Amino acid sequence: MELIHAARVQKRVIFALMMREIRSRYGNRKLGFFWALFEPFAHIIVFIGLFTALGRAAPVGESIFVFLLTGIVPWLLYNNIVNSIMAGQTSNKALMGYPQVMPMDISISRIIIESSTKLIVFLLFLSAAFYLGIVFRINDFLQMIAPVGLIILLATGIGLINAAIIPRYPSYRNIYSALSRPLYFVSGIFFTASFLSPELYEILYYNPLLHLIEWFRVGFYPSFEGSKFDQTFAISVCIGIFTLGLISERVSSKRARQV
Repeated sequence: MELIHAARVQKRVIFALMMREIRSRYGNRKLGFFWALFEPFAHIIVFIGLFTALGRAAPVGESIFVFLLTGIVPWLLYNNIVNSIMAGQTSNKALMGYPQVMPMDISISRIIIESSTKLIVFLLFLSAAFYLGIVFRINDFLQMIAPVGLIILLATGIGLINAAIIPRYPSYRNIYSALSRPLYFVSGIFFTASFLSPELYEILYYNPLLHLIEWFRVGFYPSFEGSKFDQTFAISVCIGIFTLGLISERVSSKRARQV
């Protein structure tokens, strides 16, 4: 009974944190939910301009817009979850004084919000593409769920690890930001793994996001085989980093309440 009661309390806490975050993020700002739509749209427009200027067609499918959408949304899901978890504890210091609020509750609430927002954005953009007459057909929606789940695990793990390090070393936030920027260009957002030379692929092989975005596109496109992505490697890395993140969170949770 105590376990059930604790679960109910945590559920109410997470829901309250989600409502607080939604009001703060979308209710008290003039742009509100518009920013969630504008962010991926801005990325897509820039790359459409580059593809057009270079005279390049979409590597997969008939639409550059849809191809970029299947890379940018998974990337933003990963990147925004990491940054949201990193900022969660520092922006909610006042809540740490309540015994019912645990640092992990704040992270979970933000993960749910980011994941739900990106799903809505993805569906809205697909609906817009369909309305504009862009032809596409989803191959296997269930196969798209697996890489999305792994992206969430990977981002959660890295976010929790970073959140544990930053209170001790505040400058690490800037270091991580600088180190993570190249991932945007080497994670397969605007290319597929088959586009890479064997030598370059051997280097980028160790980037799990490249495999996860490739896997996501295999589920989306009926004609895309994605023969170069490694499911076993992606799963192993994501579960390993997620486990390290949970360990980091447990070790640093007491300190987080004191920061």
